[in-house]
Amino acid sequence: MLHLGTFLAVLVYFARDYWQLVVGFFTGFGSGFRQPAQRLALYVVLGSIPLAVVGKIFERPFDRLFAIPMFAACFLLVTGLILFSVEHIRQGRADAADLNWWEAVLVGLSQIGGLVPGGSRSGFSIAAGMLAGLTREHAARFSFLLAGPAILGASAFELRRIVHPKIALASEPHGFYSVGGAPEPTLAILVGFAVAFVAGFFAIRFFMRFVENHRLTPFAVYCWAFGLFMIAVLLIRGR
Repeated sequence: MLHLGTFLAVLVYFARDYWQLVVGFFTGFGSGFRQPAQRLALYVVLGSIPLAVVGKIFERPFDRLFAIPMFAACFLLVTGLILFSVEHIRQGRADAADLNWWEAVLVGLSQIGGLVPGGSRSGFSIAAGMLAGLTREHAARFSFLLAGPAILGASAFELRRIVHPKIALASEPHGFYSVGGAPEPTLAILVGFAVAFVAGFFAIRFFMRFVENHRLTPFAVYCWAFGLFMIAVLLIRGR
């Protein structure tokens, strides 16, 4: 439900963009996806496929990583390194619609980093977009357009386990979900959904304005600081 709240925030903020993508995707079949909006729609679809395929195939290995706090703390350092390094490459000026199809697929593949604890789907995909020649702003927008299908797919996948508990009982519990836990009160779920939507909307609004004139370096520093802090805490606690 928290994922769905975030998805709604993305959908509301980029409502005009998503409408153009839907129209562009269906009209693109008749014109060979020649128009920018049509190509962008196709690229969002192509970029979403790798995450869905890899997430499904490696579902259990990814889930097990969430039980290893030290892995998450160390991978935060990797995330920070990627965000820091990408700011030192030559800035591009291309729009996402100007990418090649294989570049869109590579940006989509980069989202797999978000399946790993300590990784950032948006951070990795923005970095991949910048490496493909996009400006920081265009890379961020393309990343958030990819976020819609990614979040919606993850939400549907997790809700399937809750609506049909036998799916989860057939194997070990996945991630943070435990079939043996008490159900959350409806009010708590609704409050969480509402807070996720409001917080997500303003976070997106702030970030899209921030990347227009600022580097990703502060986020890299945050990842390093928090990752090192957690490593120290885990070492002290003997974990």
